[in-house]
Amino acid sequence: MPFHYVLLLSVVFFILSTTVSLWMINGSIKPVLMSIGEMETKRVATEVIQDSIEDYMSDSENMKDMFQMNSDENGNLTTIDFNTQVVNSVKTKVTKQLQAHLKEMETHTGHSGASENIMINIPLGQVTGNSLLGNLGPKIPVRFNLIGDAFTDVKTKIKPYGINNALIDISIFVEIKVKVIIPFASKTAVVTNNVPVSIKAVQGEVPQFYNGSGASGVTPSVQLPSSKEEDSAESKNEKSSK
Repeated sequence: MPFHYVLLLSVVFFILSTTVSLWMINGSIKPVLMSIGEMETKRVATEVIQDSIEDYMSDSENMKDMFQMNSDENGNLTTIDFNTQVVNSVKTKVTKQLQAHLKEMETHTGHSGASENIMINIPLGQVTGNSLLGNLGPKIPVRFNLIGDAFTDVKTKIKPYGINNALIDISIFVEIKVKVIIPFASKTAVVTNNVPVSIKAVQGEVPQFYNGSGASGVTPSVQLPSSKEEDSAESKNEKSSK
């Protein structure tokens, strides 16, 4: 066989074998990459939530003004009013903090301003799917790109606490959707967190009788007056009226 035919067949075989090998490697390593990327995404999103809430709480001075307790002339609690202006301000500021941290995450730039590319090296042995061979072979560097979006809401709850007391719980609900992008694949991970920002116990008037909210407890016995006592009381009332 002429040499140029041998060379042509060798080149064709090399191209086909390389293409098939790359296809097999890509198919085997993609689930591993997506699993690692999803874990990395959740880790980054959790850090973004914690940093954003911490930055806001350290600079916030309006948390105590989120609700106002009103009392009557005897000092008894009558109503609890939530300041919607402060609540909306908290929501807006936290959302801006989250968006700023997500912007840093997308550009891979931390607080120091240095570039922090998310790079993970995957051993080629992961292609085999064998745990014994998973760490063998040359490591393939894979770069991850992250794109995020944030949603926030302020949750207020008033729960019974003890006997005739109330527990006011104000928390910030945060939901972050982060998409991890690798070559020829992408996946979205959703991370939610409910961060308490203000908890206050409000004490009400202590009742003279407590029946365990009707579910338990012993009802005290009330002695009714006898018929003779009723007749004597009626006669006294008649005499007094005369």
